[in-house]
Amino acid sequence: MNKNLKYIFAVGLGVMTLTACTGDLNTEPLTDQTLTPEKALANEGAFEQQISKIYSAFAISGSDGTGSSDIVSNDAGEGTFTRCFWNLQELSTDEARIAWSDEGLNGLQFQQWTATNRYFRLNFARMTMINALCNEFLIQSAGKTSDELRAEARALRAFSYYIMLDLYRTAPWTDENTGIGSYFPEQADAAKLFSFVESELKEVMNILPAKSANNYGKVNKYVAEMILANLYMNAEVYGQGNHYNDALTMLSDIINAGGYSLTANYQDNFCYDNNESPEIIFPLIYDMDHAQTYGGTQYLIAASCGSGLSSKDVLGLTNAEWAGMRAGQDLVERFESGDKRALFWTTNESGDRTTEITTWSNYNEGYPCIKWTNKKKDGSSLENQTFASTDYVFYRLADAYLLYVEAIKRGGNGGDASKAVSLYNEIQQRAFGDASHNIKSLDDISMQQLLDERSRELYFEGHRRTDLVRFGTFVDNMNWKWKGGSPKGIVKIDSKYNYFPIPQNDIDANPNLKQTKGY
Repeated sequence: MNKNLKYIFAVGLGVMTLTACTGDLNTEPLTDQTLTPEKALANEGAFEQQISKIYSAFAISGSDGTGSSDIVSNDAGEGTFTRCFWNLQELSTDEARIAWSDEGLNGLQFQQWTATNRYFRLNFARMTMINALCNEFLIQSAGKTSDELRAEARALRAFSYYIMLDLYRTAPWTDENTGIGSYFPEQADAAKLFSFVESELKEVMNILPAKSANNYGKVNKYVAEMILANLYMNAEVYGQGNHYNDALTMLSDIINAGGYSLTANYQDNFCYDNNESPEIIFPLIYDMDHAQTYGGTQYLIAASCGSGLSSKDVLGLTNAEWAGMRAGQDLVERFESGDKRALFWTTNESGDRTTEITTWSNYNEGYPCIKWTNKKKDGSSLENQTFASTDYVFYRLADAYLLYVEAIKRGGNGGDASKAVSLYNEIQQRAFGDASHNIKSLDDISMQQLLDERSRELYFEGHRRTDLVRFGTFVDNMNWKWKGGSPKGIVKIDSKYNYFPIPQNDIDANPNLKQTKGY
């Protein structure tokens, strides 16, 4: 299939490695045979290859196959951006449960993590590396490539810093002006990160191209606006005040001018050929031949399969039954009868499953999620598909619709309440196939109902923790099964769990980093 996949070249890694540190007294003199960044990037197309490396760092583990990793990790697939980010965003909430006993997983799903949890270390290392790649690109490309390509790198770096802001509220700070060599990065607080992400994206969004078939999977103007919209929607959580008006400005442009539309069939967004969906704003691309990984959608599909749920027959993957992931009971029970978005597997080899998970380590309890699939949208699958070719959907139009509704309900100006009702009803009509769940006014839905609707529409897509924190229901005001490690759950946990700690190994390595409050 044609996903306009840019192949990954070693030049990206070479440039990153060569510039890591040249202040060592034992450094050997450079020779004519040494591949310096300047030589590596002298060839035509080298900058396109280098930026491909940045995109790939969000999707796969490394440039040399599924066992390679750009960061230190005992399991290459586990250290990928998507798998690690998804675990942080979903396992820590009411939406997902995993049966495995891998170190760190229980801490996430029981909200009992500490600064030594390896998933923070893996994610933090991945994001820091991506920032370094972006900085290196901007240093080497100055005056040598197009403004548009440089705008992509700046947007990807802003996206990376946004992720760190949302997860940790802080980050070690580097940009193209901090230089290269051996030094300890300073620490940026939430205010600095917010200001940087906002200013960078506002500067580049009109340099970036509009949506086209040729830039699927790349940052375009509307991807930048979607990142900004999320930044603004969560601004109060980050201590940066009310920005709902700004969010509506971004969302209105995406909805009115972006050229996106809801796909008729909900699951067409999460299948093998989801690259054809008109709804997807920003995907991370996977391909069985050129972008293989044990993270990404491979993880989401394979971890859900086992014990009566055939990876090949049901979800289109060959020999990939990892028997781990199920939907939380609270998520399953959130759906009404007739909602086509409720994509769960309800049987096992011995009969019907139950929604209840009394033993978190028992894969046979609870409903596996079959929303993500490697089958084609017509239901067919390839004969031998060892790795998933389903793209991971980071942003899509239905999310923008619901954020638009939310921004107006939170008092944002510049939107249209009647339009918000229409957008909400579009989602309901796709879910139920008729107008039975339409609303007449935004007053017909409460904020809790809107939060529930975001869960029904966006479950297993990596948004849930951020949503719960924004709605004030992550650490208090809401209970779910296994919250706080109790099978029945608890309502209130420590407020520090609204964000994650800086990994302890980073604190130990960099004297400029101070641990986040509460940890």
